[in-house]
Amino acid sequence: MPANVGDIGFVIETHPKNADVAWVFPMDGTDVWPRTSPDGKAAVYVTRDKGGSWTRQAKGFPERAWFTVKRQAMATDGHDPLGLYLGMTSGEVWSSIDEGEHWQQIAAHLPEIYAVETAPL
Repeated sequence: MPANVGDIGFVIETHPKNADVAWVFPMDGTDVWPRTSPDGKAAVYVTRDKGGSWTRQAKGFPERAWFTVKRQAMATDGHDPLGLYLGMTSGEVWSSIDEGEHWQQIAAHLPEIYAVETAPL
């Protein structure tokens, strides 16, 4: 990832049908602990060219949020368009049913989320 996106992205998910496409939730790992959204601006970034370029996808996320995400806390659902699911250590689950273009919170007040999985179609 480019430095202006973030320096750590533990959680990354690839498109199940297109190896050129992947999503990452970057975090600031330089001097912030625990690692959180860079500058409190939560977003998922997508590449559609094997990491050559990245596009920010933040529609629906709060304007300011210092989210932390564990490395296994993102999943895809295999639908067309692809759905994405992201679990936060704060106990929230966020989803996108349009490949990351728009996000919505679908669960809150859960214990810390370590992993997210979806059932096969």
